Amino acid sequence: MQAEHIRPESKFDPPGGGLGYALMQTANAWRSELAIALAPVSVTPPQFFVLAALLHVQSRARPGPTQKELADRTGIDVNTTSQIVRGLERRGIVRRQPHPQDSRAVALGLTQAGVELARQCTREARALNRRFFAPADAEPLLHTLEELTTRSRGRRVR
Repeated sequence: MQAEHIRPESKFDPPGGGLGYALMQTANAWRSELAIALAPVSVTPPQFFVLAALLHVQSRARPGPTQKELADRTGIDVNTTSQIVRGLERRGIVRRQPHPQDSRAVALGLTQAGVELARQCTREARALNRRFFAPADAEPLLHTLEELTTRSRGRRVR
């Protein structure tokens, strides 16, 4: 007779045992922790995603993205991206400049203060990731999440 596999009791019980729901709950918990970590520098999670995306581009000496490109990279809708950029621009964190390849477009970039803030926020986010994801085997998890995201990109409705 084979022993039955009995799942240990868990306090985490997503409706219907849904993996998608569990993933959403985990993402919301991480985002809440990120908000707490960035509160001392008055940066919200959506602002951080914009700052991190701009820092990534700028640190690789690539042309600054347009607002639409930035929205696509961050997964934030264009209108919300516009509001975030305007707010960061008022704070002297983000600058607009002529796009090097399209005279009709405007490229976004970080000011020196923006680079410093983005680096500080990135350090905080990385420290949070180390704490938050400590129980997980990070490499396989990251690989799986990247694969799922890549697979769904073609099916997204915008």
